[in-house]
Amino acid sequence: MPLNKILVVIDPTREDQPAFERGLDSARLTGARLHLYVCLDADADEKTRNAEAEKYAGILDSYIDRCEADGVEASSEIDWADTDGWSKQVVVCATRASASMIFKNSFSHADVQREMRSTSDWTLMRLAPCPVLMVKNHSDWKHRRVLAAIYHQSTDEAHMKLNNQIISFTQSFTDAYGSDAHFVNAFQDKNHRPEPNQLAQICGAPVEHVHVVEDTPAAAISELSEKLGVDLIIIGTVGRTGIKARMVGNTSERILDHTRADVLVLN
Repeated sequence: MPLNKILVVIDPTREDQPAFERGLDSARLTGARLHLYVCLDADADEKTRNAEAEKYAGILDSYIDRCEADGVEASSEIDWADTDGWSKQVVVCATRASASMIFKNSFSHADVQREMRSTSDWTLMRLAPCPVLMVKNHSDWKHRRVLAAIYHQSTDEAHMKLNNQIISFTQSFTDAYGSDAHFVNAFQDKNHRPEPNQLAQICGAPVEHVHVVEDTPAAAISELSEKLGVDLIIIGTVGRTGIKARMVGNTSERILDHTRADVLVLN
């Protein structure tokens, strides 16, 4: 999938903006355009709204200047939503802007926080019309090492399609970034253990870059990412509703909370 436009979500609750820094790095490397987006509190009084709009217009202008200085084409947008609705507005903006990817800051939550309510991360992972990169901290991807998670033993058509999507995206992504790709397949049924050589052929990777791990997906991915020192984890989510959606979200969010790497989510 070509990387034409990156929607960078500017977080009004923090001074540093790792997602912007990662977006600028990526645009320099790939030639993608950036669309900088900030969603402010629609429930604030008029005086506060005006002050916030003026403040972030200046901040966005300074980011646009940095982009232009680096030869990166960029645009910006200020939007408004209530506290619980801003992440859905990001989805609307991504669709309207025809974004190829969304870059968003992410920070760890306690497991109980994730269980008590849906987070903005969960909303984006489920509803976004394009891949979402959750940026933990801006640092050089010094190893340029990627870990992609697949679930080859599934016979579910949606999972099989998602596996192919993850493999194809990982290959394209690593070619664009000059990265080193590894693949992990977790399993818990000893009677259905994936065969590494077969997976290597499917993934187009050396067999030593294919890891078959007996564990839950979240634990296998988190532990292997630390062992390999990966800079980026690529995972997928299958569209679900109700309890199944919450279970998928929990797995994805546990990976976010228990790794230091950035996490790219395909759906």
